[in-house]
Amino acid sequence: MKQIIIETTVRVRYAETDASGVVYHANYLIWFELGRGEWFWQQQRDYHRDVEMRGLGWPVTELSARYIAPSRYGERVTIRTWLAEIQSRAFKIAYEVVNAESRQLLCTGWTKHYNVDSQTNRAVPMPAELRKFLEGEG
Repeated sequence: MKQIIIETTVRVRYAETDASGVVYHANYLIWFELGRGEWFWQQQRDYHRDVEMRGLGWPVTELSARYIAPSRYGERVTIRTWLAEIQSRAFKIAYEVVNAESRQLLCTGWTKHYNVDSQTNRAVPMPAELRKFLEGEG
């Protein structure tokens, strides 16, 4: 499996912080989704359409986030995203969020996604072409 790491940088918006100016914890999950989308886009893939056109879905079925240091309003953060694991019917995407200037690690995490039939919502084997893409071969 060829590891492709994509970095996406954003500035922390006021709306993403709590009353003390620190990023509210749930916003890291939004940044994970932003990083995941960019991971696909920067590889020239519209994964939502790729998957949906096949009658499939890739819902988030599990996730983890470990908060290490705070991020504050106005700072720039970089989300690093890569494929961490692939199975016959599921895959895991990993994330690191770092301060873009100091490179201090702020948060780590992952999301697990199942390949499901969109009609039945049951897990089904990953099509070979999508698996190759995820593994960095297609």
